[in-house]
Amino acid sequence: MHVAAVLKRKGSRIISARPTDTVAEIATLLTQNRIGAVLVQDGDGQPQGIVSERDIVRAIARLGASALDLPATELMTRELVTAGPDDTVAQMMEVMTERRIRHVPILEGGQVIGLVSIGDVVKARIDDAELEVESLRGFVAGIG
Repeated sequence: MHVAAVLKRKGSRIISARPTDTVAEIATLLTQNRIGAVLVQDGDGQPQGIVSERDIVRAIARLGASALDLPATELMTRELVTAGPDDTVAQMMEVMTERRIRHVPILEGGQVIGLVSIGDVVKARIDDAELEVESLRGFVAGIG
């Protein structure tokens, strides 16, 4: 299965923040949308970084409540690990595991077309496994 199929299932809606948005504003976005990370994009829609729940927790642990007033640029991860729609889910899972990341922006032609989480990847793998089991059951039933 390819990443494009994952985006088709989950949709390609991207919740993003501006570089100047505060940690408090980003935490509200995460909560309202029930997501674990937001892409930080400039005015032209170009990705600048990503802010995850983990980033927020680390900042609060380090700085206390004052972390909530920081702009996204102060805690976002700038070096994005990205994937393309033609990458396989298995490849993506491997990269996410190796790099210990849970969210990957999907780029096509230099433009962000989606954001895939480890949960999306796991669901796709489970769906694939269930489809394979059903196919095998049908095959075995046809023989017997």
